[in-house]
Amino acid sequence: MRRISHLFSKRIVTTCCSVLAALSFTFPGIADDRFDTLTGQLDALVTEGVMPGSITYIVEDGKVVYQHMNGYQDLKHQSPIAKDTLFRLYSMSKPITSVAIMRLQEAGQLSVDDPVEKFIPAFRDANVYVSGTLDNMVTEPLQRSMTIGDLLAHKSGITYHFTGTTAVHEYYRKYGVKRDTPVGSLPTDGAPAKNLAQLTERLAKAPLLHQPGERFTYSYSTTLLGRIIELVSGKSLDAYLQEEIFTPLGMHDTMFFVTGKDLDRFITNYVMTDTGLKEIENRDNTDYKDLNRLLDGGGALASTADDYLAFATMLANKGRYNGKVFLSEASIDTLFTPQITIDEWGQDSVMEFGYGFAIGSAANLKANAMPDNTYGWAGSGNTIFWVNPDTQSLVVFMTQVITPPPFNTEVPFRQYLIQATTGS
Repeated sequence: MRRISHLFSKRIVTTCCSVLAALSFTFPGIADDRFDTLTGQLDALVTEGVMPGSITYIVEDGKVVYQHMNGYQDLKHQSPIAKDTLFRLYSMSKPITSVAIMRLQEAGQLSVDDPVEKFIPAFRDANVYVSGTLDNMVTEPLQRSMTIGDLLAHKSGITYHFTGTTAVHEYYRKYGVKRDTPVGSLPTDGAPAKNLAQLTERLAKAPLLHQPGERFTYSYSTTLLGRIIELVSGKSLDAYLQEEIFTPLGMHDTMFFVTGKDLDRFITNYVMTDTGLKEIENRDNTDYKDLNRLLDGGGALASTADDYLAFATMLANKGRYNGKVFLSEASIDTLFTPQITIDEWGQDSVMEFGYGFAIGSAANLKANAMPDNTYGWAGSGNTIFWVNPDTQSLVVFMTQVITPPPFNTEVPFRQYLIQATTGS
């Protein structure tokens, strides 16, 4: 925290400090003095230029005990964060798509044990990287079929173009095995896929980084699940999610596209640099306005804090929402059952991972990663959530700042939320 604070420019700090008092609001009737420290910490993160603003929800025993909102939707124009501010979820889209898969399983339309080739035959002939360079690559055949479960747990062998420098990552970049996103893109990358079907074709042709089931590799696996949802349901991914997830849960502000008046509440995107927060995407240049953008269920949804609170509440209630069963308790248990470990979490402890959700442990709590017995995930813009179904408790935290190394391990968002909710 000290290193981050020192790096930030006085210009940003002065801009925020001048009117912060009017832009920090803990909702009356919900305030609990247990969270006074957290309020001060979150407000300091705005005044010190660590984040533009935030919205935080804490729920205990099914009741909201803390709701705080501070800072800016746009620093340049000093427009304040509002309850209906739209945030880029990035990878916090993944749990939503994972739940959609479970809805299809409950409907008998697929199984987590199904091979991917059942829906996308090209994956039957997938090859696995063994050694060599991009231009002289040695591969081997699959030892077993890749499954829906492998995709859910990110143990499929698929990767992301920006998560490494191996020959497989080089292949992804050269041949555009990616969607058009500012995260990890280079000017030398090949043209990105235009749509989900095209990206699926490219993923099927690309070498796998390892054999399915061998280890955790963060990847386009959830993106591929979105294509499987389309093929199984006969609907576009946005239409299926709207009908099966968003409408039943009252998530009226969760979307792939942000247009018209909705742009007025779309938060500006920032990246953390040595000299402060740098604007990288705003309402004028965002690809969310493009109605032809790739429907990536792994990282392309926008949503509000209230909408994500509804989704998290369903999970914390073991699949029930507003007194009705949205997803069976058995399906929730399936999502939250450990499938693989994340050995390179970036913390001092390994993290277990289920079907789209990280699983917190006592060791993760000690490392300020996640509380024990919680399930959740986060996004590249530092949106964070976790739930504990045993206590019907949850945390939803929304901000919008990408933190590349070394800042990704220095920002104290998780630490503050964990301290406030566990006393650790």
